Amino acid sequence: MYAVIETGGKQVRVTAGDVIQVEKLTGDVGSKITFEKVLFFSTPSETSSEVVLGTPYINNAKVEAEILGQGRGDKVMIVKMKRRKQYRRTQGHRQEQTQLLVTVLTDGGSKKAELTAADKKVKLAKFFTLLKPKGPASTPKTLGSRKRAATKAAAGKVAAKKTTTTKTTESKAKA
Repeated sequence: MYAVIETGGKQVRVTAGDVIQVEKLTGDVGSKITFEKVLFFSTPSETSSEVVLGTPYINNAKVEAEILGQGRGDKVMIVKMKRRKQYRRTQGHRQEQTQLLVTVLTDGGSKKAELTAADKKVKLAKFFTLLKPKGPASTPKTLGSRKRAATKAAAGKVAAKKTTTTKTTESKAKA
């Protein structure tokens, strides 16, 4: 059993147990989300498939998912150039993404596909995210710690210079 849902202006084909990555959705990791914009629902079988098409959406059909991760995807470089005009611009962009585990599909009637607790446990054990957290503060060596280390080193040099200058003035005074 599978469905096609609409999220973030895109259509995504989902089945129970799929881990999908969509544009950023509000919510914390572990919270549940319900998609009610279901465009297509199919129940395949050996002899024939039952298909339900929405106009544009299927009434009472729902897809439930759980948030596994929030972050930003890979960087995409945008380069603009006009030849012979000395015009070049480069800009980077990282789209914010949400990773979801699809748990329940309901067609609005009697048909329902649900992820069992054992299958969910197996999926979560295999899951790892490639999304990167937002901003430089998430890295272990932050800019602030580098500045503090640099100011400590500079303070040590200033203290060393003061001690050497006082020794030379004392030696000149004795002479």
